[in-house]
Amino acid sequence: MSQVYMIGGLRTPIGKTGGFLKDILPEQLAASVLNEVLDKYKLLPNHIDQVILGNAVGPGGNIARVSVLEAGWPYSTPALTVDTQCGSGLSAVNLAYGQILSGQAELLLAGGVESTSMSPRRQFNPADPRFQGENVYYERAPFSTPAVGDPDIGETAEYLAKNMAITREAMDLLALESHKRATLTQEQGLFNDIITPVKAAGKIISSDECIRSRITLKLLERMKPVFVDGGKITAGNTCLKHDGAAVVLLASPTAVKKYNLKPQAMITGASTCGCDPNVFPLGPVPSIQKLLLQSNLNMDDVDALEINEAFAVKILACCEQLGFSLQKTNILGGALAYGHPYGASGAIILLHLLKALQQVNGRRGIAAIGAVGGQGIATLIERC
Repeated sequence: MSQVYMIGGLRTPIGKTGGFLKDILPEQLAASVLNEVLDKYKLLPNHIDQVILGNAVGPGGNIARVSVLEAGWPYSTPALTVDTQCGSGLSAVNLAYGQILSGQAELLLAGGVESTSMSPRRQFNPADPRFQGENVYYERAPFSTPAVGDPDIGETAEYLAKNMAITREAMDLLALESHKRATLTQEQGLFNDIITPVKAAGKIISSDECIRSRITLKLLERMKPVFVDGGKITAGNTCLKHDGAAVVLLASPTAVKKYNLKPQAMITGASTCGCDPNVFPLGPVPSIQKLLLQSNLNMDDVDALEINEAFAVKILACCEQLGFSLQKTNILGGALAYGHPYGASGAIILLHLLKALQQVNGRRGIAAIGAVGGQGIATLIERC
């Protein structure tokens, strides 16, 4: 078995649906990041054994391969696309980790890409009993079976808030804190070396689009429920839809020496665990618990936690069940502020986790995502 090093990585600025990245194809977003990572670490395309990218709402097919070809890389570079919905990017990283650990590869790029702005219209086949007419399209794929339960994500969040007695005030306060932390992170330029600028509509975009530096609790309190009448989930304490791409460079000890790379961390564990699809936001909990058990650790050994912030209620519920401090979770702000480009989010939070550990001079951190359909994906890193 080999050690697996996290050298670093890059991400694009994150844009909202119909925002500043709306005219860029997902493979173009991914290709730009792939090439920028090579430049950053003074590598050539033929040094990379494989590219693994997550994607959830793209046009289908192997978008990782399309991205590699768009980037102008040699035909010999293999590429694999992963779809575990929100968990796709972190699943891609964990797959790359496993390939290096098993000796199948030495140097990989893993992450994901999403363009909700370019998401295609989808329709069931006329022979499918779910077909509802020629002009009727579905927005999301089936995540579970009707017999088990396949609620919309907003309904699931509302159920979780009610079932765990999590208040609207607590969710709004967490959303406010997320924007405050992200604003401070942006002002201090902490992500300047992991955000690669993108040219869009004749402009150079270098900052995330959705951070709201002037948001207040009063503004959040005025927002109306968006999923259920009289509910607690609003546009302020939930993620909307976003565009972006991110990749992480992973290397074996041999590749580190061969290409004169400087590791920032080691990936020391990875896990995936299923849960009830009706409470899928809790997916990070069993996956983190499984990861800690595998690693002979407990939550007291974790200095920073990144859980993808699709909903404020998700963070509150997961931290409560894990017995982990909100102060050590999403330290530099979360997806409520930055955004959640589904397929890319796993790589994004892993890059943010590394930065958070550096800020608090911590040793160990976990990145985790709960995915629709009832799955949790987690990755454990340890700073070098």
